[in-house]
Amino acid sequence: MKGIIGVIPARYQSERFCGKVLQKIGNITILESVYQHAKKAKTLEKLIIATDSEFIANHARSFGAEVVFTSSNCTCGSERVAEVAEKIPGRIFVNIQADEPFVPDEAIDKPVAEMLKDKKILCSTPVTKIRTEQELYNPNITKVVTDKNGFALFFSGSLIPFPRSYFNRDIPFFGKVEFFKHIGVYVFRKNFILKFKKLPSGQLEKFEQLEQLRILENGYKIKVVVISKDSISIDTVEDLKRLKVAGHD
Repeated sequence: MKGIIGVIPARYQSERFCGKVLQKIGNITILESVYQHAKKAKTLEKLIIATDSEFIANHARSFGAEVVFTSSNCTCGSERVAEVAEKIPGRIFVNIQADEPFVPDEAIDKPVAEMLKDKKILCSTPVTKIRTEQELYNPNITKVVTDKNGFALFFSGSLIPFPRSYFNRDIPFFGKVEFFKHIGVYVFRKNFILKFKKLPSGQLEKFEQLEQLRILENGYKIKVVVISKDSISIDTVEDLKRLKVAGHD
């Protein structure tokens, strides 16, 4: 596949967990684990780590990754990917979040395939079925609802959709209602990722702190692709501890 570029935007500063991408899972860091898993994707021609940190750049180069420096003024990963798109050729750019160490290759390949199939799609992203009731109430797990054509209606840290009839009757609903969580991959056409950087950030993006809401708030669509495998996001120190307890270290 020519012109499909994977970009892992990685920053050292993080509001909830500073330097988290350099934390170890076993013998390698979270960042290297993301890189190694993303390399398994069949659709990527090239894989780049985008950062504004010398620490991260040096570490990335130590395991053979190509690095592109981006501005410290980027407010989200997709803005960092946009800066890469300004610097290197490519027709599709894939934003692979740096805090999902076991990102499955299908989370990259299936949204890319959807975009290659339909030239009208500007952005696509993967989701998977929520498997545990605990995830429903975890604000760090982003939930998503879609329209009948598989385009995103909304993303939220809150429980969506709200199963009102079950709550009113105090009836257990998990397993009877399907809920979907977002996986941290966004596939953009080059012209749209460049446009994304110029779009105004709205109130929903600011409230939820979810960059993809900028797309919806400005009237554009995101195609949602359901994948079978799950992906774990490291948002806090507690997430890392749980990962190690679960035997992923």
